Amino acid sequence: MSEITVKIKDNQKDAYSVRLAVFVAEQKFQNEFDDIDNICEYVTLHDGEKAIATGRYFPDPKGREGVFVFGRIAVLKPYRGNHIGMSVIAALETAAKLKGGKKAILLAKDSATGFYEKCGFVKCNAPVVYSEARPCHWMEKNI
Repeated sequence: MSEITVKIKDNQKDAYSVRLAVFVAEQKFQNEFDDIDNICEYVTLHDGEKAIATGRYFPDPKGREGVFVFGRIAVLKPYRGNHIGMSVIAALETAAKLKGGKKAILLAKDSATGFYEKCGFVKCNAPVVYSEARPCHWMEKNI
């Protein structure tokens, strides 16, 4: 790995390439892209010129002031286990704070809740949501 850099502008194409590799090719999600992709912003992490991780963020659609939704957080398989995911979360938090963010919420696959707990998120008191038959939990964190 060379120096890892963060990009927060002009990076939708890079974000899509990581999401295609992780969510579509590897995890076999059918409905990876949605209307939110047209309104959100992205962070991407790069190893040299190569996009290796991503996440997206946008203001809470319910209009709660200072609340941002994080999602589509993905790290290419060869880079997992190197705290890259935590770096994505940190970059999302920084980007959201620059826009007035005070709280982050996200919908975590059941298998990923432990990772998000390590990043400081806690499960919300909300029912389990199913995304393509996979159980997911709403989680939150003050940022």
